[in-house]
Amino acid sequence: MMKPSFVVAIAATIAAATAAGPAVAGKATLNLVLVLDGLRPDSITEQETPNLWRLREEGVNFPNGHAVFPTVTRANAAAIGTGVYPDRNGIFGNRLYVRQVDPNRAFNNDNHKNLLRLDAVTGERMVLTKTLGEILAERGKTLAVVSSGSTGSALLVNPRAPKGVGVLVNADWEPGVRVAFPDKANEAILRRFPAAPKKGGAKDPYLDQVSWTGQVLRDYVLSELKPDVIVNWLTEPDHVQHAAGAGSTEARAAIRHDDREVGLVLDRLRELGLIDKTNIIVVSDHGFGHGIFGVNVADELIKAGLKLGPDSDDVVLASSGQTMSLHVRDRNPERIGAIVSFLQRQQWVGVLFTAGKQGGSGVPVEGQMPGTFALELVHLANSERGPNIVFTFPWSSAKSPSGVSGTDYTEAATTGPLTGTAGNHGSMSPWTVRNTFLAWGADFKRGVTVRTPSSNVDLAPTLLALMNLDGEVDLSRFDGRPLREAFVGGPDEEQVPIQVKTYFVKTDDDSYRAALQLTELDRQRYIDKSWRMR
Repeated sequence: MMKPSFVVAIAATIAAATAAGPAVAGKATLNLVLVLDGLRPDSITEQETPNLWRLREEGVNFPNGHAVFPTVTRANAAAIGTGVYPDRNGIFGNRLYVRQVDPNRAFNNDNHKNLLRLDAVTGERMVLTKTLGEILAERGKTLAVVSSGSTGSALLVNPRAPKGVGVLVNADWEPGVRVAFPDKANEAILRRFPAAPKKGGAKDPYLDQVSWTGQVLRDYVLSELKPDVIVNWLTEPDHVQHAAGAGSTEARAAIRHDDREVGLVLDRLRELGLIDKTNIIVVSDHGFGHGIFGVNVADELIKAGLKLGPDSDDVVLASSGQTMSLHVRDRNPERIGAIVSFLQRQQWVGVLFTAGKQGGSGVPVEGQMPGTFALELVHLANSERGPNIVFTFPWSSAKSPSGVSGTDYTEAATTGPLTGTAGNHGSMSPWTVRNTFLAWGADFKRGVTVRTPSSNVDLAPTLLALMNLDGEVDLSRFDGRPLREAFVGGPDEEQVPIQVKTYFVKTDDDSYRAALQLTELDRQRYIDKSWRMR
């Protein structure tokens, strides 16, 4: 067993390696984050995405990027907008269960109206922590979110925009009436730009909105609003990969379209004389896998006598595709135990999480129910809004019909094998956890590969450090960390120590076993993958 003094020495070494020091930042006057929804890192190639390829080759490549778990859009949008994990920001997936909003059902948070209702009934606690937009505004800086994604995902990156914080652009807020906050920006966009294409109303509706949003970014936000930080969310290739799968002809066409949009942004930065004064970070909110088996979890629980009916409030399900969150009324331990035991007997269940065992120091590893990991370990424990049970579906590294690695079970209308090429995400598969992550610009190293782990939750503290605001803002308030090893003059990218740990759990009768791999760096726990051991 490792001696305590040695553990302390390792922690001190890690802290020293990542602390503020000789890293040079602040040359850039603009920090631009491009979020390409659902873009797997293996989709970037020299032939099909020359602009993204060049940024990665010339800048910093992070091959060990991580989506926040559950690996879905809104959980990651909130992590980008707050710098903290779901257990602290309160956004646990693509659907949320909050009894004040609806006691019988989880709601889909892709719609801003549902999030604004959440804000109203909880006393302006849509998110449970201060946001990046608010932190910047307090220091006279502006965050602009320019998004072709859903109104919900756009809002979660800058949740206080409707209250006057920063800028938010999204064509679907109230088409033709409200496409931006504040009012001045809304009026200017409505006056100067053509109406945004309606999603579902054109040949390539999502790509059309990507282009419309890109035009607003280039010809108004960059040139006139001149914010300090921009998050530009490109909603494809997510939709097309849900329909046709990652690696499909349709997905590749959408990604080529995105790359052209990135090229137009780079051209505009050159025209404005900003290209040498800009930092660009490119990420995706999650990866993607191919669905091979569907499960209607509510039906299965009802048939097992563990849920009264589809809309009963004794057990309420909140789906994130390949991950399910279960809320048990009154957090009843007997019902939680019975459900966990049932799920562990099902071949369509992967890894389970429940509240951590009491006692001991530090973050618990095992959940209170045998054969489960602790919700605390994966940043999902919250007494106000958090689930009682979370489970993933099984995954494999087998090839999809398009020839890319990663297959998954997923939530579906009926239980049984799936046909076709449709994809999904949400799990703890490495193919959905691993996201696109690269950086290029005035304050970043050139032509290096940084193998230390990075995450979407690291973006907020990294942006503040790039702006030299880390002297004003206590970065320990965030769960993420500034990625200083990527900064000019920062720590040598090959000399930052990490610890990779694999934990195991099993039931008392050894009928069910599971594994969870984490990478630790400084205070951060990056979730690499988990799997059921067959």
